Amino acid sequence: MGFRDLFAPNVAKLKDKKDSEGLIRALSYKKDAEIREISARILGEIGDARAVDPLIQALRDEDSGVRHQAARAVAKIGDARAVDPLIQALRDENADVRVEASKILVKIGDARAVGPLVQALRDEDSDVRRQAARAIVKIGDARAVDPLIQALRDENADVRIEAAKILGEIGDPRAVDPLIRALKDENEDVRYQAGNSLGEVGDARAVDPLIQALEDKASSVRAGAADSLGEIGNGTAIEPLVEVLRDDDTRIVRERTASALVKIGDPSAVGLLVQVLTGDDTRNARAQAAWALGKIGDARAVDPLVEALRDGDANMRMQAAKALGEIGDERAIGPLNEAIEDENGWVQMHVETALRQCKKRKV
Repeated sequence: MGFRDLFAPNVAKLKDKKDSEGLIRALSYKKDAEIREISARILGEIGDARAVDPLIQALRDEDSGVRHQAARAVAKIGDARAVDPLIQALRDENADVRVEASKILVKIGDARAVGPLVQALRDEDSDVRRQAARAIVKIGDARAVDPLIQALRDENADVRIEAAKILGEIGDPRAVDPLIRALKDENEDVRYQAGNSLGEVGDARAVDPLIQALEDKASSVRAGAADSLGEIGNGTAIEPLVEVLRDDDTRIVRERTASALVKIGDPSAVGLLVQVLTGDDTRNARAQAAWALGKIGDARAVDPLVEALRDGDANMRMQAAKALGEIGDERAIGPLNEAIEDENGWVQMHVETALRQCKKRKV
């Protein structure tokens, strides 16, 4: 048995005794990185505040495993003295250490970390970037807004996406104009996230640019723009959204557009949707119009929907029945009773449901 084995700290015994002082000494045992790593982990489990300074020193250990466990241990103890060393650890050569440092800085919640965390959005490792983004949101310091706006111009698309996402979650109006500019980004995912974040911020300045984004070449961007217009709730968007409902051949875009019209909830949408329902538009557009009319619940839609119960397309009849049930107007009871014998089983089922809803409202 060699010299090292005879005199190495017995970390198992130290753990059993909860001997913090012994484990702190073991943390500096230079001959065996594994002992230092295990000691750091156990000190975190014990949670003795006396271990904070030695663990901070261990953040500079030559072994990445020791640095990683030291960072996790500091997180468990949660001492603000660790902020500056943890900020340094955001530049550690090992990505796991950088991720762990971000997690701990969130737990401590010190605003000094915001700037370095923003810089970490440019990290070469995607896990580090994502964790830094989460950390900034949780700390929630307004000083993050300007660096994040700068990050919208980063050469790396992933960084721009994360920056746009965080700006939406923070919700600061300073981000509106930069996010509007990002709607023209060359990257589809950046454009989508910028549009989504504009909806979260909810500023009316974004309405016209989002209306323009309804013509984006990417369906995801068009759908996201529709969503955000619904969230902002400005009546200016109604006519452009109805036009998208008529013209766009992508299912997700039509669905999000119809949903946006429902969220806006402006009575002026009802007439336009009735025009789609009763016009020469595609059956998919008409079906989405029926769905939206049902959700809006305006009685002006009852007669056109009753007429749609006799449509040649089974899906149209089904959507009309569902919408009439949503509105619950007693005028629909007679026509629904006539439609109860529809040749399509799905239509029959929805007619029966709509009848129950209308009769319940009547009572």
